[in-house]
Amino acid sequence: MSVGEVAVAVLLSLGVLVTLLCTLGVVLGRTAYEKLHFLGPLAPLSAVMFAAAVVVQNSSTQGSIKAVLVALVLLLANGVLTHATARALHLRDQNAGHHRKGKVES
Repeated sequence: MSVGEVAVAVLLSLGVLVTLLCTLGVVLGRTAYEKLHFLGPLAPLSAVMFAAAVVVQNSSTQGSIKAVLVALVLLLANGVLTHATARALHLRDQNAGHHRKGKVES
């Protein structure tokens, strides 16, 4: 095996390991917030590792450019989507508390 093939195998293995660990955290998480917390590293870490493996395998192809662009989009969108989801959960929890206490406001 060449150095490039070993690097691709290591990057793909690490990407799969991160994905499996995050999935395990989601399955074992008790609350929606805990589950969301475990999804945070999934997109940035796995996407970067998979894109790096594509770049190492095919250094100057359109596939490499597309893989890097997808990883960048996931990196940029991950924080915003995680925050928006957590905010929606928080607002839902607040509304549920108001309904339980009989303080529904119109």
